[in-house]
Amino acid sequence: MILKLKKNYSKCFLISILFFCGFHSETVFADGEPLIRVLISKNNNLRIRSDKSIPLTIEGKLFSRKKIKGLTLKNDKNRSILYFDKNKQKIYDLKSSHQFQIRSSDGRGIWVGQKRFSGKLNLFVLDSEILVVNVLGIEKYLSSVVGSEMPAKWPIEALRAQAIASRTYALKQKGNNLFDIDSTQKNQVYNGLESRTYKTRRAVRSTRSLVLIYKNKLINALFHSSSGGMTENSQDVWKNKYPYLSSVKDFDKNNPKFRWQKKFSNKELVNLFPKIGGIKNIEILNLTKTGRVKNVRLDGPYGSDQISGVDLRKKLGLSSTFVRFKLIEGQSTKFPTNKGLIVFGQGSGHGVGMSQWGAKYMASKGQKAEKILKHFYRGVEIKPFRKDFI
Repeated sequence: MILKLKKNYSKCFLISILFFCGFHSETVFADGEPLIRVLISKNNNLRIRSDKSIPLTIEGKLFSRKKIKGLTLKNDKNRSILYFDKNKQKIYDLKSSHQFQIRSSDGRGIWVGQKRFSGKLNLFVLDSEILVVNVLGIEKYLSSVVGSEMPAKWPIEALRAQAIASRTYALKQKGNNLFDIDSTQKNQVYNGLESRTYKTRRAVRSTRSLVLIYKNKLINALFHSSSGGMTENSQDVWKNKYPYLSSVKDFDKNNPKFRWQKKFSNKELVNLFPKIGGIKNIEILNLTKTGRVKNVRLDGPYGSDQISGVDLRKKLGLSSTFVRFKLIEGQSTKFPTNKGLIVFGQGSGHGVGMSQWGAKYMASKGQKAEKILKHFYRGVEIKPFRKDFI
């Protein structure tokens, strides 16, 4: 009996040691995991609430760890107000200096509008709007980004490649006093818990802490949906030339965004280019080596204008700058010489860095994430993140 007790005691002691070592190791790793501050809302009218029964905690100048179920913030006619679900009659006037923090112990997250977010929320009241910033560990953030940027049903190696590229991109962002990164296509899409799945968590977990570096520094890991056959040199889209962002062959033909067209009527062109009265002729002045439009000349009834391909894409809402144009006769009575326009295009996005549809194709052919990344980002290495990489 004594021998049996000793054996059980020894077994329990060993389990305790293993548990402590595992827990301690995880704690140390978690403490070292970078936090990221993501701007998730810039609004004048916002509702924040708990998922179900577990309350939220709000802290700030006006409140000290107050438990709430939900709140509404409004900015109307230079007056910012806040009220809680349980007492809507009591209105708090907010000043531009006010800041609040909202936390929850609920794994189901915090509702901000129609989306749920884990981590904590920082609220900033500005003169004209209210900012909501989600603060959380980079790995939790990425498990949503991967699902927001790529369909979760895609091959796991494509998702792993996206996880490494997105981690690198996020850690490279300098940010400002309020937030590091935007949650839209301005940076990379982040939809909170709504886009987190078992497969995206697996992709992030299996690449934990891995980043792309060039000469021991994080790269600017740009990516896009589809290049239209060839990715673009960074200097042909923006001013900066990065050796690792060089034009390479893409494998993106089997996707619905590879070829597209968009039509504009006379009236739309007049509204878009009022200074020259619409477009009666369009001339491509120069192209990049891959065939994307760098600059065009626009002629209208009132004169002419020159515009870059990048700016024209923004103005017309085009999917890419890999485009050609066809003018069609219009029926305008005000401008009888004015014409409509058809834009024929290829690809979707700026075309620089990793093509997501290209990554999907390579993964479907058995290529691993490392090979995919090293194809689209030339001369890079993949290593665990260190602070001196920044």
